[in-house]
Amino acid sequence: MAAVAASDPPNSSLEATLRESIARLAEAEKMGLQENKNSSIIEAVDQDYIQGISKPPYANTALADPFDEKIARKWVDEVIMKFPRGPPADCHRRPLAKIAIKNVSITYGSDDATFRVRVYVPAAGDMQSVPSRPALIMYHGGGWIHGYPEVDEDLAIFFASELRAIVINVDYRLAPEHKFPLPLNDCYQAVQWTLDHAQEYGIDTARIAVWGCSAGGNLAAAVALRDAEEHEESRIRHVNLVVPATCHPQLYPMTLKADESSSNKFGAGLGTAAAAILIGKYAGDKSLNPHVSVLSADIPANHPPVHITVAGRDFLRDEGIAYSLRIRDAGIDSQLDVVPGVPHGLLFPPTTHVARQFFRNQARILDYALNSL
Repeated sequence: MAAVAASDPPNSSLEATLRESIARLAEAEKMGLQENKNSSIIEAVDQDYIQGISKPPYANTALADPFDEKIARKWVDEVIMKFPRGPPADCHRRPLAKIAIKNVSITYGSDDATFRVRVYVPAAGDMQSVPSRPALIMYHGGGWIHGYPEVDEDLAIFFASELRAIVINVDYRLAPEHKFPLPLNDCYQAVQWTLDHAQEYGIDTARIAVWGCSAGGNLAAAVALRDAEEHEESRIRHVNLVVPATCHPQLYPMTLKADESSSNKFGAGLGTAAAAILIGKYAGDKSLNPHVSVLSADIPANHPPVHITVAGRDFLRDEGIAYSLRIRDAGIDSQLDVVPGVPHGLLFPPTTHVARQFFRNQARILDYALNSL
């Protein structure tokens, strides 16, 4: 599908109006937890999640302004990174692997573009005589405008230990300072870096997966799409997308515009406009490019298998479902998990039953994809 420009990019007045609307919301509405007595079993609020998010240190910590990158980045530093740290779920592999962590700076291209990856390496003694190991490349969330690998540090360590894998956590450059395609280029280059350093880290190049959450899910989907387009055989074995953004609202099919769609039911009715603004910050007039709005892309026949997780009360829920169906309808192996009763931020707090079950399920899915097939 040819790339087209967004004909009506978000403007500052719309952004200001949304900011005012969000500021007036109750905390439960901001978190996507305003109960509706007519909710289906998929949408009824998970009570354990409510209890978890309502207790210190997680209570009243919603991001006040999701569109201001300076405020959002400060919120990550001063709120998210202050939360208790530790394994996100009980580990099944015993003993736990000792994980070495190193930062690597990657420079590439004619303009010497530079970004960082954080590499998690299980100790050689924990490899149980396996001559080579899988690699998992992670892309963090944050609406393309905030976040960094350390936010997902506990999860990266958990995956490295459970999968006995090399985990490459990508600190891609952020919008709006670095617009599309620069963040995607970084994420794509991380695949090449992994292949180039496979011998150094003992990586089996036939067992590389990409994982991304939210905006990171969008980037992971675009990386897999681009890799399949540019190579006769995809270099990626498995794609794992968690609550991904997959499309600019301007390209929504009719099913995503329906009154009962998740974009209209959740996000306090602001989800579509908010998504358009954040995608605009990332991609500007290229927001309808199929490497941004991946739901509009033609899916190559050599695309790798995809697993998608959506949250029952997430305004992006139906985007994820639609992308799973598009992958399936292209004849590609596609698996979809719907997590009932939780909003977009289902990973926080990590202490809830639903979050811990999600992390356990992710380990099983990735272990099967990377170590069993």
